[in-house]
Amino acid sequence: MTGLDIAIYFFIFVIGISIGSFLNVVALRLLSEEDFIYARSKCPQCGKNLKWYDNIPILSFFLLRGKCRNCGKSISIQYPVVEFFTGVLFVLSYHFWGFSLKTIFFIFLISNLIVITITDLREKVIFDLNSIPLIPLGLVYSFFDIGNRATSSTGFIGISFNDVFISAVIGAIAGAAFFEIFSRIGYLFSGEYAFGGGDTILGAAFGAWFGWKGLVFILVLSLVFQMIVGIPIIVYNFFKSREYYSLFAMLGLFLALLMSIFGRIFNYRGEFLISIILIISAFIIGGISVFVIFSRMRETRNYTFLPFGPPMVAAALLFMFLENKPVLYLPF
Repeated sequence: MTGLDIAIYFFIFVIGISIGSFLNVVALRLLSEEDFIYARSKCPQCGKNLKWYDNIPILSFFLLRGKCRNCGKSISIQYPVVEFFTGVLFVLSYHFWGFSLKTIFFIFLISNLIVITITDLREKVIFDLNSIPLIPLGLVYSFFDIGNRATSSTGFIGISFNDVFISAVIGAIAGAAFFEIFSRIGYLFSGEYAFGGGDTILGAAFGAWFGWKGLVFILVLSLVFQMIVGIPIIVYNFFKSREYYSLFAMLGLFLALLMSIFGRIFNYRGEFLISIILIISAFIIGGISVFVIFSRMRETRNYTFLPFGPPMVAAALLFMFLENKPVLYLPF
């Protein structure tokens, strides 16, 4: 790597952390319903306008030792963290795709995903301003094959559509349908929708950008992320509220998972009868456990809502950067 390369990476990182500072402002002011275009930066605690030298991305936070110069109250660690990761993602975008139209499109996508992550984590809300434009933009990205992924094309009423765009249309529809269907299934069992409208829009957006295959990967990986974080929280809340029926049902789900794994193992060993018994038993125990958990939620009105946007964003970013890398293998 030459000195010029290092200088370019540093320049892009500086641009990234500067935009990350603005994205923090956008997210927080959307939540507080304040103007984020013309209003000056201010301390969220005392409301006093900040001087330019107290608003330098990352650097000012450490120079001020994480406290406001005026009121002395702590500044949220969110500010430098978001700025840093925005800079890193911008650098990665340039590293993988250089100065290209694809980089510009993905930087716009990344910027909106950062805002979506902040608002969903803080208040469990995804604003239409950040999510809806991603659907048509993703379809444009796919229609013109900006990512250079097309391998074939299909003619229809005199217009030629590449396979990437067709996959994007299917993905957008499938992404919206997935969340709408399972949201209503959750309502039938527990009396509350399992997903919010923002998740539906975000699912459609990822389908538009990455096609149905990318959407499947993103949904599966995001569910894994959500389980890793969510299951301990749910179990803790059940224990705290003395929901012992629900705790036993969670154990039933774990048992069903183990039985299904052993069922597959016996299937590979050729012991099909044992495999079938284990898999059927796993479905029965798992189904009963899910029914018990949702029934108890409906009766006690004790819900644990976890935002699904952040794990989807994390999975989408992994897919974005690793799509064409050997470490990411899609079996379809």
